[in-house]
Amino acid sequence: MSIDEQLAYLKLKYIRENYGTVANKAADKQWDHVHYLSELVTTEANLKRDRATKRRIRLARFDQIKTLEQFNFSWPKKINRQKVKNLFRLSFIEDKSNVVFLGGVGLGKTHLATALGYQACLKGYSVSLSGSLLRLII
Repeated sequence: MSIDEQLAYLKLKYIRENYGTVANKAADKQWDHVHYLSELVTTEANLKRDRATKRRIRLARFDQIKTLEQFNFSWPKKINRQKVKNLFRLSFIEDKSNVVFLGGVGLGKTHLATALGYQACLKGYSVSLSGSLLRLII
C-alpha cells in the first residue's frame, strides 16, 4: 500500500494532500522531523475539530445563530446579567443540572437558549433545539 492509500484509509485528508508541500517547506526552513510531523498533525487536528464543530451546529438545526454578545440586556430590565453570563461557562452540563428560562413573550428566552446551544456546540457538545427547548446530548 502506498503512503497516499494509507493516509486515505486513515482519513487524514490534509496530510495526504499536503505532506509533500510541507516537506519542501520543512527542508527550506531546516525543520527537524518532529517539527515537520507536528506541523502536519496539528493542522489535520485543527481541521477535523473545525469540521466537527460545523457538523454539530448543522445538526442542531438552529433557525439562526444567536450569541450572548447579540443579546440586548437593556430589555428586560430585571434580568440578572451575571447569572446569564455564568450559564455560558456551561458548568451546568458537568453538574448535570437543568436550565429553565421563564418569562413573557418577547423577552429573549429563545435567543438565550439558542445562544447557549451554540456555545455548547463550540465547546464540543451535541445539541438539539426545538422552539425554546434546548437539549444537550452528552
